[in-house]
Amino acid sequence: MYDYNRRRKIGPGSILFFFLFSGSLVGLAIVLYLDKGKFWDILPYFCIPIIIISLIMAIYNLVRRCNAGFIFILFFAIFTVGLVLSSIFGPFALKREADRFLENENYGSVIDSYKSIIDNYPGSRHAPEALKGISFAYYYNRQYAKADSSFNKSIEEGIIDPGKLQIIDIMADIYFHIAESHNQNGDYLKAADYYVKSAELLKQIKSAFPDTDGAFIAEYRIPQHLFLASENYNRGQDRISSIEVLQEITTDFPESDYFSEASESLLDTYIEYAVELASSYEYEEAISWFLKYQETDPKLESLILKDYKINIIFGEASPLLIKKSADNYYLSGDYRSAIFLYEVLIKYNPGYMEASAERLVDSRMRLAQKSPYNEISESILEKYSNTPETGIMVFQNNTEYELTAYIQGPEDYITSIASEDKTELEIVPGEYAILIEPRESDILPFMGNILFEEYRTYTWIFEKIEE
Repeated sequence: MYDYNRRRKIGPGSILFFFLFSGSLVGLAIVLYLDKGKFWDILPYFCIPIIIISLIMAIYNLVRRCNAGFIFILFFAIFTVGLVLSSIFGPFALKREADRFLENENYGSVIDSYKSIIDNYPGSRHAPEALKGISFAYYYNRQYAKADSSFNKSIEEGIIDPGKLQIIDIMADIYFHIAESHNQNGDYLKAADYYVKSAELLKQIKSAFPDTDGAFIAEYRIPQHLFLASENYNRGQDRISSIEVLQEITTDFPESDYFSEASESLLDTYIEYAVELASSYEYEEAISWFLKYQETDPKLESLILKDYKINIIFGEASPLLIKKSADNYYLSGDYRSAIFLYEVLIKYNPGYMEASAERLVDSRMRLAQKSPYNEISESILEKYSNTPETGIMVFQNNTEYELTAYIQGPEDYITSIASEDKTELEIVPGEYAILIEPRESDILPFMGNILFEEYRTYTWIFEKIEE
C-alpha cells in the first residue's frame, strides 16, 4: 500500500533554484557593498520574479511533502521584505517623495529629497534625474548660486540640453540674480562679470529664437544688463571693461532706453580713466583716452572741472610727448585733436609756440575750409609805412568778444585781439591766408587771402553784429 506520509527527496529543479536564489542573495550583498544606488535600482527586478518562483516552488514542494518547500518559503519572505523595503527606502522612494513635494511647491523638501539621492546613491539610475530636478528646485527656491552650479553640472554630464530656450532663459535669470547679490555685497567686478554673462545668454535667445516672446524681452534686457555691468566695472576700477560694454550699447542698441545714459557714462569713463592714467604717470595713454572723450565733445562743454582735469593730464606731461602726439594726429589728418594738443602744449610750455605754430595754423585752416565761414572783408590800405622788408597788419576788434587771428604764408603767426582793442603785427611780405575765429562758438569765422607788400599797412576792422 502507498505511504502518503513518506517525505520526498529534493528534486533537481529545486536544487537549481536554491542555488540561483542563494547566488542572487550573495550577488545583491556584493552590489550593496559596492554601490548602494545600483543595489536599490536592481532590487525590485530580482525580488519580483524570485517571489513568484519561490511561491510556486514552495507550493510544489509542500504538496510533494518535501522539506525544500520551507526553504522556498524563506526565500519568498526574504525577497518580499526586500520588495517592500525598495518601495519605502532608497532612491526610488526618495524620488517619489520629491515628486509629491514638487506638486505642493515645497521646494525646500524637494531639494532635501533629491540631495539625498545625489549624495547617498550617486550610482542610481535616478541620480541624473535628481540632479536635473534639484537644479530647477534650487532656481525656484531662489538659491541662485547653487542653481548655477547644479545646472552647469547637469549640462556637463549631458543631462540638460543647454540649447533649449527654457534653459537659456533660466540661466540668464540666474546670472542676473547672482550679479545682483555680488553688487549688494560690494563685490563689483564679480557682479559685472555675471551681468555680462546674463547679457550674452540673452543675445543667444535673440539670435536663436528671434520670433519668440523671449527674444522681444531680451531686446530690452540686454542693454540694461550691459549698463549695470558698466556701472559695476567702474566701481571696481576696471575702466577698460566698462568702456567695452558701454561702446557695445551705443553701437548696437541706439534705440535702447539706456543709450543716452550709456553715452554720457562712456564720456565720463574716458575722462576718469585718462585722469587715473595721468595720476600714475602714464601720460601717453592718458592723452589718448582724453582725446577719445574729445571726439564726442570737441569743445569740452560737458566736461566737469575741465581746467582741473586738463591740468592733471597735461600739466606735468613731457612737452616732447605732447608735441609728438600732436604731430602724429596732424600727420594722420586728425586736425581737431592736433589743434587741441598744440594749444595745450603752448599753454603749459609757451616756449614751444614757434615750433608748433606752422602745424597749428595749418590745422586751423584745414578745419575752417571744411565748415561754413564768412569771407573776410577787404582791408583798409593805408599810406606807406617806414618798415623795410616788412609791412604792418592791424586788427581792430570793436566786438564784445575776443578774436584769434591765424595767419599762414611765408611765415605763420597767431595772435589774439581782445574785445574793444587793437593788435598790430609786422609781417614778412608775401601771399597769406587769414583766419579770424571769434571766441563765441555760434559766430562764423572770417577767412580770406591777401597779397601782402612791404612798406604797407593793412587794417581790418571787426564791428559788433547788430541783432
